[in-house]
Amino acid sequence: MRLLLLLLPVLYQLGASQNLAALCGAPEAQTSCGQCIKQHPDCAWCRDPHTTHQNRCQLRSAFKAETCNPTYVYSPATEVRIGPHNLPLGSPGSGKSTVQIEPQQVVLRMKPGKLLGLPLNLIKVMIKSSDTLNVQYKYLHKKPAPGYDVKEFMVQTSEYKKLGLDMKFFVDCNGREVEGKQCPGLKEGQRVNFKIKVTLLECRDGADVAISVGVYGYTSVSALYVTPLCGCECEKPTQQASLFICLFMQYIPERKPGAQVCSGRGMCRCGQCQCNAQTVTGRFCQCDHASCPTGADGRQCSGNGVCECGKCRCEDGWERDDCSCSTNKGTCMEGGAECSGHGHCECGKCVCDEGFNGAFCGAADEVGLVRQPTSSVVVGSSSSPSLSVCIEQKFCTVHHRRLIQVVTPSPPEKEAMPEPEGEPMESAEPTTTEEGDVQDTVDESSDANPGDSAPDASDNGDYGGDPEIPEEALSSSAVIVSLTGIVIAAVFI
Repeated sequence: MRLLLLLLPVLYQLGASQNLAALCGAPEAQTSCGQCIKQHPDCAWCRDPHTTHQNRCQLRSAFKAETCNPTYVYSPATEVRIGPHNLPLGSPGSGKSTVQIEPQQVVLRMKPGKLLGLPLNLIKVMIKSSDTLNVQYKYLHKKPAPGYDVKEFMVQTSEYKKLGLDMKFFVDCNGREVEGKQCPGLKEGQRVNFKIKVTLLECRDGADVAISVGVYGYTSVSALYVTPLCGCECEKPTQQASLFICLFMQYIPERKPGAQVCSGRGMCRCGQCQCNAQTVTGRFCQCDHASCPTGADGRQCSGNGVCECGKCRCEDGWERDDCSCSTNKGTCMEGGAECSGHGHCECGKCVCDEGFNGAFCGAADEVGLVRQPTSSVVVGSSSSPSLSVCIEQKFCTVHHRRLIQVVTPSPPEKEAMPEPEGEPMESAEPTTTEEGDVQDTVDESSDANPGDSAPDASDNGDYGGDPEIPEEALSSSAVIVSLTGIVIAAVFI
């Protein structure tokens, strides 16, 4: 229990500090220097034009040298100043009067919400019909010009609350301080010490305010001049010459000659550019982090990078100005080769060389069958050349994307020998190769009569056309058909 009681003040201070930090870091506090210091007396504004920190308003104790140069941290000090012509208590005043209230003039420079203690001494109080001393506010006036008497500016003090002020009185009666305005049972020549706590609740027009505090039944008063610290000196009209840093700093390399004030993305305040949005940074608001190229999906940098000062910084594996191009070649690999060896990978897709097509450039363009004086081979067998050599030397072509056809010319036709009359012609039986391929043969004697012979393959488009390949033939690894002296090898690649 004792430990808990000891921790309570610490926890209270910690909670208060967090609340103050949130108050100073609120969005409205970031709008201007004046708005910042209005938030709380402990809030401070960073005027450093080189700062990259988004929050210029923070707790004064939260600023660090790396985020804001200490000389640029603006936090006007609350202070109490006694007037230069103050007379000590009991000394002769003007004429035959005696100074009854001290001090006679007090200047308060205050931030909103700050409490100040002000001691006052009262002597030689004349007892009236009542033994109760009523201390009241009698006058309110503006800060007097030099050479004028304070009493010329006195007004009814009952109006002080309308000026955004709050006052609390603490009177020391007979050695005991109590809150209030009265001290009964005074005797002639008795001294009474009392204290006024003044609070500036809010800022109105920012003008100085003067309040007269007197003791009931006496003409002498103490004048309190309150200077609200509700704005920054650099925001006043007389200080706007500091705009040059936003307007005429063209000799600085970061700013281009003839550019708009704050690049058209901010306002010049307190001699520096204050950018309009959190996505805009830079000494002259020249970096817009929300103006990068968008991809086909409408996202900045295609969702594959971050926008920095109008340019995309792509993540690893992506390139181009909008980060839309993948550098991964894994999607272009087929059979261990990039784009089957007939193209190159660009943005994750194959770009085929001339004469090839398909997703992996594995199909050659249909250019027709090519007659070449080569032997008939089955592509892919141990005795055949490689597919790339086959295509390069143009003794094979590709049809229907994956179908390879190897063509050789037919041998010269032999003269047909006449058959003996009366003998029937034997029909050739189909034979099966060792690989399981079917080979049909035609008796050469059938070519005896040219008119009865099979039409020339060239007339039927066997060269240059798309021959019909039976579906069952496509299921085998290789099919060799010899028809009219023309051998066609069909394989899958």
